[in-house]
Amino acid sequence: MTAPILVVSASRRKLVLPLTASAGCVALGVFLVASESGAGHWVGWMCIVFFGTGILLFVRQLVDTQPRVVLDEAGVLDRTLGVGVIPWSDIGSSYVRTIHGGDFVCLVLHNPERWIAKLSETQRALVEANEKLGFQPLNINLSGTAADAAMVQEVVLRKCGERARRG
Repeated sequence: MTAPILVVSASRRKLVLPLTASAGCVALGVFLVASESGAGHWVGWMCIVFFGTGILLFVRQLVDTQPRVVLDEAGVLDRTLGVGVIPWSDIGSSYVRTIHGGDFVCLVLHNPERWIAKLSETQRALVEANEKLGFQPLNINLSGTAADAAMVQEVVLRKCGERARRG
């Protein structure tokens, strides 16, 4: 692996709020299960299961010390995508999109089908929804990080430009 140009890790500070909120919802669920019957009892169990799963995911992200995104001389590695390193030669351009406070750097790929084929069935279904919202099939997800989307995009555009100039 070549020396990284930019490394983006999860922001522990940005994970504390949703973790705390999930814990509160689990506590509410426990209260409902203990004190209610009928519909309230079932709502309590749904809170426990749904937000309990959220707690597990947030704790996992808190203890994960590996970077989420690495931009190096080889290309872009976003671990949340699960497709491996996307070489600069496969990226034509990029743009930034924000939805509900989450920043994404949308990668305009020369051959997106090659990368979509590496996704799971569920992820492929999400690709269609992403495109309807103005995203690309593959996007660098910066939500939950402290990274500046404009800075990440600047690096992507610079590396794409270098590659285009070299031919």
